[in-house]
Amino acid sequence: MKRWLTALALAAFASMAQAQDAWPNKVIRIVVPYPAGGIADKIAREVAQDLTRRLGQSVIVENRAGAAGNVGMDYASKQPADGYTLVLAPASNMTVNDALFKNLSYDIHKDFAPISLLILTPQVLVAHPGVGVRNMKEAVAYIKANPDKANYGSPGIGSFSHLAGEMLGFETGVKLLHVPYQGQAPAINDLLAGTLRFMFVEVIIGAPHIKAGKFTPIAIANTTRAPWLPEVLTMGESGYPNIQVASWYGLIARSGTPGPVMTRLTREVREIMRSPEMKKRYDDIGAYTVGSSPEEFDVYIRSETAKWQGLIKKVGIQPQ
Repeated sequence: MKRWLTALALAAFASMAQAQDAWPNKVIRIVVPYPAGGIADKIAREVAQDLTRRLGQSVIVENRAGAAGNVGMDYASKQPADGYTLVLAPASNMTVNDALFKNLSYDIHKDFAPISLLILTPQVLVAHPGVGVRNMKEAVAYIKANPDKANYGSPGIGSFSHLAGEMLGFETGVKLLHVPYQGQAPAINDLLAGTLRFMFVEVIIGAPHIKAGKFTPIAIANTTRAPWLPEVLTMGESGYPNIQVASWYGLIARSGTPGPVMTRLTREVREIMRSPEMKKRYDDIGAYTVGSSPEEFDVYIRSETAKWQGLIKKVGIQPQ
């Protein structure tokens, strides 16, 4: 009997090892909790394309948008922890949504495990040219003098564009009217039309409009100037060093995903993001490629969470 049990245990162990060694043996999905066409979707599709080539298995993107990304995150949290469902997670979903929404159905730290930080792009405060301001001193003076006109848009409550505006108000003592939209595109369109006066936008999105003269850059919310907009002062150079805002996107998996699978994913994704081809692709449009370890990504997530949830408490944003 003892020999039989030992043989059974060895067979079970061998079967588990074989299953892990065989990964991936079916299609892998990268869930994007936002609509197709945005920057999160772009990143996911480019990573999926390279992973498909490296793993010899199809990697597809599945968009599940809604409720500031919570629909897609909820869906992913209920999938098996087998390495076949990954998530392209924007910063807000990883850091602040549990402070902004009541009764979330998932726990970002318990239900998911970090794989790698992928892309980071600083935000830049821009204005419609018709506002007639060119720097932070003029912007603050305009907001103080025109409280009924001084509005700013964002892709939605809890987005980093929204929280950047709250940070601006907290650090300068002025108050802008927040106008949330369902996504980035309609907010950008209203800023182009002049319905909105201001907006924090990712450099990756704002740079083309700035170069075309359709947005006026006010300041980069970063410690150093952006190489894509070298003439634009930083917030620190403008007198507000605490206004630091970078959007970022990472890849995560379900907690409990087998260790060998996580190790393989981490290795492949880091090599993809650090490749000269990927670096140039994002250098050309205004973003930094990263490619971190899970441990480095986890530290960064927790640091950003403390920063932004601290701001939420300071300015009194109430959960929905």
